[in-house]
Amino acid sequence: MPRIALIIFGIVLLLITVYIVVYVIYPGSNNNDILDKMTPLNVKKVILTSDITKNKLLSNNGSTVMGFFYLLNGDKTTKVGNDFKSIIEIENNWYLEIAPAPSGTNKISARLRVSTSGQGTGINQEIIELPPIPQQKWMFIAILRDGRRFDVIYNNEIVASQILENYPVVISSSLSIGNTGLNGSVIHVIINDKRLTPTQIERERVTHVNTNNMVLEADSINISLPGLKLFGQCPPGLPCDPITKPPTNNLLQWKSPYS
Repeated sequence: MPRIALIIFGIVLLLITVYIVVYVIYPGSNNNDILDKMTPLNVKKVILTSDITKNKLLSNNGSTVMGFFYLLNGDKTTKVGNDFKSIIEIENNWYLEIAPAPSGTNKISARLRVSTSGQGTGINQEIIELPPIPQQKWMFIAILRDGRRFDVIYNNEIVASQILENYPVVISSSLSIGNTGLNGSVIHVIINDKRLTPTQIERERVTHVNTNNMVLEADSINISLPGLKLFGQCPPGLPCDPITKPPTNNLLQWKSPYS
C-alpha cells in the first residue's frame, strides 16, 4: 500500500511540475495556427476571412503573421524582371512578394510591399527590401507589425526593420497564400493579434521542426512529439542548458538566435 501511495504521489508531482512549466514559467502566447496542413503555393487560397483578418491583424496597433515556406524555382514562362508575386498577403494592406523569374544572374529577390495612407496623398505603396528567400529548404518567415514599424524574420534572424512614412491602411481584407506562377509549399501559418518578440517567435518555430530544421510533417521518419520541444528552450529556473550556451569544444563556431 505505501508503494502505491508513493507512485501516486510521484505522478501527481510530475503533473504539477508540467503544469507549472507550461502554464506559469512558459505560458503560451495566444498563437492561432490557421493552416496546419501542407498546402501548395501555385494557387491563391484565402485562409482567413476579411472580418477576422481585420479584427485580429489590422484593427490593433500590432500583429504577427508567421509561417513555414518551401520555395522551388518559379514558372520560367512568366515575365522576366520585376514580376513580383505575393506568397502571402493581406489584400489592400501588405504583400510579401518574390520574383519567381529574376533577370540576369540575380538570385530570387523579395520585398514587403505595404499600402499606406498619408494626409491628402491617397494610397501609397511603401517598399521594404528583403534579402533573397533561400529555395529548396524550409524557411520560417515572420512579419511583425507595431504601428508604422515592420520587422521581418527569416528563421531566427531579423532581416529587415523599417518604420514607414505613413500608417498602413485598414480595409476589410482577407489573408491569403500562394499565387499563379509560384512553386512550393506552405504550412503552419500562425497569427497573433499582438506583435510578438523575436524570442517568442523562436519558441513557436522550434515546436514545429526537428533538429535539422525540417518541418515535422515533411519528415516521414521523425516520430517525435512537437510538444516535447518545449523543454528544448530551457525555461528560466530549470536545470538545463539554454540555447545560447556555446559548444564545449571552443574551437567550434557557435550561433544562437541572439548572436
